[in-house]
Amino acid sequence: MVKRTTTEKGYVGEAYTMAKLIRDFNIVSVKVPQEYFHYDLITSNNKRLEIKTALLTKTKKVYKGKPSYSYGWHWRRTPREQQQFSSDLFMVYIGFPLGEEKADFRKEPRCFIIPSEKLRGRSETVRITANPSVRRRTGKNELSDAFENKWNLIAEG
Repeated sequence: MVKRTTTEKGYVGEAYTMAKLIRDFNIVSVKVPQEYFHYDLITSNNKRLEIKTALLTKTKKVYKGKPSYSYGWHWRRTPREQQQFSSDLFMVYIGFPLGEEKADFRKEPRCFIIPSEKLRGRSETVRITANPSVRRRTGKNELSDAFENKWNLIAEG
């Protein structure tokens, strides 16, 4: 399997998002050399999309001498991205699973489409666990439960 750079992983996430939305929208990439935009794509209905791609990670915690493992994705937002709260900006978090040893981009990722205003007041790191048992036990990850595969949010409004 090929080891990919962070930039290449980002392009994979953007391409996946475009493929999901191309049926309903004209998609425009806003990547311009030497220019900064706090979003990656814009749809024909003027929704701005910031695409974040992550790989599944395994976190080990030890409690009373016993290890427990948590699987999830971590995305980091820049200070500029944290300040952008508007009704037409969506954070699209793409979480690819792991294959035998490395990321397997051939498998279907988990997608979380979150309006930027829902992230107001949160830390710069967005974490979503992949363990359903952890979500039930802790009551955390309202983001995954409320926004997983909510592509329709982009079409609304």
